[in-house]
Amino acid sequence: MATTEDISWKENLILQLQERNKVQLPFHDLIVQNNKLFDAANALRNENLQLRVGALSSGVGSSSTTDVKQTGRIQHLEQKVLAQQEELTELHRRKGENAQKIIDLNVKLQDKDRQLNVKETSLLELMTINNSLRAEIKMYETSNKELENLNQMLRDEHQALHLAFTALEDKLKKAQMENNQLIEKIIKYKAKDADRMNEENDNFLKKRSARMQKELEEACRDTRGVSPEDQLSGPAFRSPLPTNASIKFDAHEGEVNAAKWSPVDRLLATGGADRKVKLWDISKGTSESRGILGGSNAGVMSVDFDSTGTLIVGASNDYACRIWTIADLRIRVSTTRFSYARGLQR
Repeated sequence: MATTEDISWKENLILQLQERNKVQLPFHDLIVQNNKLFDAANALRNENLQLRVGALSSGVGSSSTTDVKQTGRIQHLEQKVLAQQEELTELHRRKGENAQKIIDLNVKLQDKDRQLNVKETSLLELMTINNSLRAEIKMYETSNKELENLNQMLRDEHQALHLAFTALEDKLKKAQMENNQLIEKIIKYKAKDADRMNEENDNFLKKRSARMQKELEEACRDTRGVSPEDQLSGPAFRSPLPTNASIKFDAHEGEVNAAKWSPVDRLLATGGADRKVKLWDISKGTSESRGILGGSNAGVMSVDFDSTGTLIVGASNDYACRIWTIADLRIRVSTTRFSYARGLQR
């Protein structure tokens, strides 16, 4: 089926042809009439020549009446010939004008033909561009539909992910609430344990103080085996509290949180806020470094040796305990004591 653009193009071409015919056809009748007049003039010229030849051949011996008639006829014919010559001259002039007009019209026609060819070429180019643009429009429409489908799919996926995120967020809030409750319970249990330990320590100190008070009272009452010289020689017992420091040195860059003697050697282990455990030899009355144990992620709060003195354990603020061998100063075990509580916090 022809499209609307094809129909309009054909109608435009027909209209241009009709306009060309309107310009050229009005001169067609004039040219035909001019040709007829030329033919008539030629016929009259031939007839005039024939009459002259006939008059000359008839001779001088004809009658006077015939001469008069013949002379009048000749004059009439001469006038007619003169009129025909004038008309012929006018026709020649018109023929020249018409020929010039025809030349001008041919030039205009050629110009119009060139313009028509240019427009036809431009029309073909525009039709080609139009077809290309239509194909491109179809391609873009197809791409637009695909993008709309993809956009709708992404919207559906986003909505599903949003719903899943909302559900997970609710679960997270619930888990955080449960975690906070568990932490509060753990804090309460630790507070109870601390209170219980403090109470036991207080009871132990009270009992110890009472026992010492009782022993002192009994020692004061029992003075029968003591001579006056012994009473003046000094106190009955020595205080266990130290009065002077035998060795003083800087063990760590920061605070010292823990110290422990080895059960087998004159070896002292210290733990500090610089996340290190250091070993010191005190056997010579001075502090000599025997090694540094690293690997802790927080300050070391407590250290201890095993019964053989070959292993040392350190507890730090990163919820972890680490065990080193003293011989090669290498870490052997790293464990988290409160891994269960941290799992609940996650």
